[in-house]
Amino acid sequence: MSNEEKRVFSPGPDAKSRPTLEQAAYGDEAMQEVHAQLMREKEEPREGFSPVPVFFIFLFGALMFWGGIYIAKYSGGFRADVFDPAWAPQKAASAVAAFDPLKQGKKLYARTCQQCHQANGQGIPGVYPMLAQSPWVLTSDERLAHLLILGMSGPLKVLDHEYNGNMPPVGMWKDVDIAAVLTYIRQEWDNQAPAVSEETIKKARQDIGKRSTPWTPAELTNLYPF
Repeated sequence: MSNEEKRVFSPGPDAKSRPTLEQAAYGDEAMQEVHAQLMREKEEPREGFSPVPVFFIFLFGALMFWGGIYIAKYSGGFRADVFDPAWAPQKAASAVAAFDPLKQGKKLYARTCQQCHQANGQGIPGVYPMLAQSPWVLTSDERLAHLLILGMSGPLKVLDHEYNGNMPPVGMWKDVDIAAVLTYIRQEWDNQAPAVSEETIKKARQDIGKRSTPWTPAELTNLYPF
């Protein structure tokens, strides 16, 4: 480029005084300043999750603590027989103290035994024996405990009536429930026999040991004669 061309394109000493050039220069600096402010105010983007605020961590911990106390107080020990939404420890204690084996036994009998032995305890002729006035019911409570835990199968004679059905086992029941249903059948339909205790059921389980096959009537009468 010649010296003359340089003089044409040279801004000259009065270039800074031109308004358009000053506005352009000012605009660039202002834009950079605004951009710098925005960069200072906003965090740089990062990979991964943002940390949880400490406030929410403490709030979550407090809720967990309260929930643990609530469940411990009102869960009823997660017992299967607790259905009252207003359950309280005092109420549960009074319910245990008021346990009636006859009522419990009647409920279990109606739900499990009545279909075979009938509501009147007379059974079904030729298949399921009668329980009313039956020597099998009124005599040894240990024999009865063994019978219910493992069940019984084979020909049976009760009060001159012959039967040939199967008694299914109820050994999966709780000891208190087996004792309750035996107490019920020994004191219902004009039967008059002592109640059966949980200790009798526990002892019967110990005597049975690892046996899993049902009894025959002959085996039980040999163990506990009439």
